Amino acid sequence: MATNIAPRHTQVVEVIDTAFGTLVREDYYRYPQQESNLYMLDSSSRPIWFAERAMGDDAYANPIRRIGEDKIKCASWKGFDCEIDLRTGRLINAAFTK
Repeated sequence: MATNIAPRHTQVVEVIDTAFGTLVREDYYRYPQQESNLYMLDSSSRPIWFAERAMGDDAYANPIRRIGEDKIKCASWKGFDCEIDLRTGRLINAAFTK
Protein backbone atom coordinates (compact mmCIF):
# COMPACT_ATOMS: atom_id res chain seq x y z
CA MET A 1 0.00 0.00 0.00
CA ALA A 2 2.96 2.33 0.51
CA THR A 3 2.94 3.55 -3.08
CA ASN A 4 0.54 6.08 -4.59
CA ILE A 5 -0.68 7.68 -1.39
CA ALA A 6 -2.46 10.94 -2.08
CA PRO A 7 -1.41 13.76 0.25
CA ARG A 8 -4.05 15.44 2.41
CA HIS A 9 -2.58 18.95 2.20
CA THR A 10 1.00 19.25 0.95
CA GLN A 11 3.36 16.54 -0.33
CA VAL A 12 4.04 13.07 1.05
CA VAL A 13 7.70 12.93 2.11
CA GLU A 14 7.80 9.64 4.01
CA VAL A 15 5.76 6.42 4.08
CA ILE A 16 6.33 3.41 6.33
CA ASP A 17 4.23 0.25 6.38
CA THR A 18 3.66 -1.00 9.93
CA ALA A 19 1.66 -3.79 11.56
CA PHE A 20 -0.95 -1.14 12.47
CA GLY A 21 -1.33 0.55 9.06
CA THR A 22 0.64 2.86 6.81
CA LEU A 23 2.45 5.71 8.53
CA VAL A 24 2.60 8.92 6.47
CA ARG A 25 4.54 12.13 7.04
CA GLU A 26 3.69 15.08 4.82
CA ASP A 27 5.87 18.12 4.23
CA TYR A 28 5.36 20.47 7.16
CA TYR A 29 5.77 23.66 5.12
CA ARG A 30 2.32 25.28 4.74
CA TYR A 31 0.61 22.28 6.32
CA PRO A 32 -2.51 23.42 8.26
CA GLN A 33 -1.52 24.08 11.89
CA GLN A 34 -4.73 22.62 13.31
CA GLU A 35 -3.84 19.12 12.04
CA SER A 36 -0.77 16.91 12.53
CA ASN A 37 1.26 16.20 9.39
CA LEU A 38 2.10 12.71 10.72
CA TYR A 39 -0.73 10.19 10.53
CA MET A 40 -1.68 6.52 10.13
CA LEU A 41 -3.84 5.19 7.28
CA ASP A 42 -5.81 1.95 7.14
CA SER A 43 -5.75 -0.43 4.15
CA SER A 44 -8.35 1.75 2.36
CA SER A 45 -6.19 4.90 2.81
CA ARG A 46 -8.53 6.32 5.47
CA PRO A 47 -6.93 8.06 8.45
CA ILE A 48 -6.89 6.00 11.64
CA TRP A 49 -5.21 8.70 13.74
CA PHE A 50 -3.17 11.90 13.57
CA ALA A 51 -0.07 12.01 15.76
CA GLU A 52 -0.37 14.02 18.93
CA ARG A 53 2.10 16.93 19.11
CA ALA A 54 4.06 18.43 21.98
CA MET A 55 2.69 21.87 21.02
CA GLY A 56 -0.61 22.39 19.22
CA ASP A 57 0.88 24.35 16.32
CA ASP A 58 4.05 22.25 15.89
CA ALA A 59 4.83 19.95 12.93
CA TYR A 60 6.93 16.85 12.38
CA ALA A 61 9.87 18.04 10.30
CA ASN A 62 12.46 15.24 10.43
CA PRO A 63 12.62 11.60 9.32
CA ILE A 64 10.83 8.96 11.37
CA ARG A 65 12.97 6.62 13.46
CA ARG A 66 11.60 3.22 14.50
CA ILE A 67 12.35 2.31 18.10
CA GLY A 68 10.27 -0.84 18.35
CA GLU A 69 7.35 -2.66 16.79
CA ASP A 70 4.85 -0.26 18.32
CA LYS A 71 6.82 3.00 18.75
CA ILE A 72 8.56 5.60 16.64
CA LYS A 73 10.45 8.83 17.24
CA CYS A 74 10.20 11.92 15.10
CA ALA A 75 11.63 15.37 15.76
CA SER A 76 9.43 18.42 15.43
CA TRP A 77 10.03 21.84 13.93
CA LYS A 78 9.92 23.48 17.38
CA GLY A 79 12.68 21.28 18.81
CA PHE A 80 10.95 18.30 20.43
CA ASP A 81 12.10 14.72 19.95
CA CYS A 82 8.76 12.93 20.17
CA GLU A 83 8.12 9.28 20.96
CA ILE A 84 4.76 8.16 19.52
CA ASP A 85 2.65 5.04 20.05
CA LEU A 86 1.93 3.44 16.66
CA ARG A 87 -1.34 1.92 17.90
CA THR A 88 -2.93 5.22 18.88
CA GLY A 89 -0.85 8.17 17.68
CA ARG A 90 -0.51 9.30 21.31
CA LEU A 91 2.58 11.11 22.44
CA ILE A 92 4.49 8.93 24.91
CA ASN A 93 7.32 11.36 25.55
CA ALA A 94 8.50 14.70 24.20
CA ALA A 95 12.03 15.84 25.03
CA PHE A 96 12.99 19.41 24.17
CA THR A 97 16.31 19.29 22.30
CA LYS A 98 17.09 22.82 21.10
